[in-house]
Amino acid sequence: MRPALLLTTLLPALALAAPAAVTAPSRVDAVTVYRSSARVTRAARVELAAGAARVLLAGLPDQLDDDSIRVEGKGTARARVFGVTVERVTAAEAAAAEGRAAEERLERLQDDDRALEDRIRAAQARLEFVKSLRSTYSEERSKNLAVRGVSAKEWGDLAAFVSAETAQATGEARKAEAARRELARRVAQARAELDKVQAKRAVTTKTVAVELEAERDGALELAVSYAVPSAGWTPVWDARLLPEASRMELSFLGSVWQRTGEDWSGVALSVSTAQPARGLFVPRLEPLYLHRAEPPRPMVATQALRRSAAAPSAAAPAPAERAEKSEAESYEVEAAQATVEDGLLATAFTAPRRETVDGSGQARKISLARFPLQAEVVRTAAPRVDGAAFLTAKAVNETGFPLLGGTAGVYVGEQFAGRTALPFTPAGGELELAFGADDRIEVDRKVLERRHETAGLLTKDEVYRFRVRIGVKNRYASPVAVRLLDLVPVSRDEKIAVAVLDGTTAPTREDPERPGVRIHELALGAREQKVVELRYEVRYPRGFPIAGLE
Repeated sequence: MRPALLLTTLLPALALAAPAAVTAPSRVDAVTVYRSSARVTRAARVELAAGAARVLLAGLPDQLDDDSIRVEGKGTARARVFGVTVERVTAAEAAAAEGRAAEERLERLQDDDRALEDRIRAAQARLEFVKSLRSTYSEERSKNLAVRGVSAKEWGDLAAFVSAETAQATGEARKAEAARRELARRVAQARAELDKVQAKRAVTTKTVAVELEAERDGALELAVSYAVPSAGWTPVWDARLLPEASRMELSFLGSVWQRTGEDWSGVALSVSTAQPARGLFVPRLEPLYLHRAEPPRPMVATQALRRSAAAPSAAAPAPAERAEKSEAESYEVEAAQATVEDGLLATAFTAPRRETVDGSGQARKISLARFPLQAEVVRTAAPRVDGAAFLTAKAVNETGFPLLGGTAGVYVGEQFAGRTALPFTPAGGELELAFGADDRIEVDRKVLERRHETAGLLTKDEVYRFRVRIGVKNRYASPVAVRLLDLVPVSRDEKIAVAVLDGTTAPTREDPERPGVRIHELALGAREQKVVELRYEVRYPRGFPIAGLE
């Protein structure tokens, strides 16, 4: 008797000690997208009673990183978090009740459709009966005209009866057909919902259980964040050049995509330059040992064939705001600006409004920022390679953070010029972009002289003398700056001598990174033409083979 009494006393205490499970509806509130992953923050609000509780957040993606889960919260319940557990849930169990409800909705709609079909058939039968009654009555009265005549009133009553019955039956059939067409759309929608629920049964999700204890009754707002793969973003740029103002405007957009299986609808969206997938390590430099090279051993033919057959094949490379108008004045559309958070190692851009990103992988472009940069506008020509002069602009990155490399749509004013690659440019670095060929700058390069002779008394040398003239003409009615590039061959052998001759136009400077390249900075007035000459000779011993002459 005493053990039974003790067990009876302990059962209520154990029941009270078990934490209460509270299922909290949650929604994706904020997302920070990295180049190949994302951190998702879900928001949930629950009402808690004092004591231990397990708050369940269901329906989370199966691919989330369990170790990345972080929990924050605040509220009147004054709770403490003790831990987090993650459970995998098969969708077949979770979708069973939802599937039954969808099937019942579809069955009810199908029953309504059959009822409408019965109404249509009844109206059609009524219409056929009236038609047969009219035919039979007319035939009978015609046979009995000799016995008793038919008055005009009787014929009128018959016609009115047939007309009224026909109109009523036809009207009922039309109403039922219209209702059935509307119902058919609802049936198709219900069938699509059922198919969607059935498709969910093959998907596995996760449920995050937050174990906490509340000191008193009250509300608690939880923020649960976790990392997921299958998401990323790429920078996209629009570069617009305003030559008259010597200004280059860069519009920064982020192309965001995700295949996480979650609904990112109306979220606070940020893109970050951080690279969590890169890993954290300090490079270790190992010693480099030199030793005597051993000749390779010959490989037996059969072994070579066996290895080549067993070798796997190479893997395939992976993949407005509307302008308000009034009678008094109009306003230009302004570009939305993201909030920029510049950290020590990364920069994050938060979209100016809540965004929605489709979970099917369809990219969503969001406007992040616009940077007006003062630019040096110049026409660059290298007529030895191409006879056109290209409009270029050089600007210093004064944004305070690096410009990420990406594809840029290039515009001159409002005219689209093409697409180019915008290189990574650190803060304070120089950015130079080409905006297309300028046909109103004419460049003409001619080799006026290519003379070959033999020189020397005791030893004969081969000597080639060149004379090159480059004409540059400005067709604009305003001054322009032209950067003209040409080169003198550079010798890589002490037996080959290259000398620049008198009469050569002195360059503004020489390119320190490309030997022999000479840069002429020309300031051309309105419709002005200038000429640059290059004279040089190449000398080498007779019979010495040489390559690379112009």
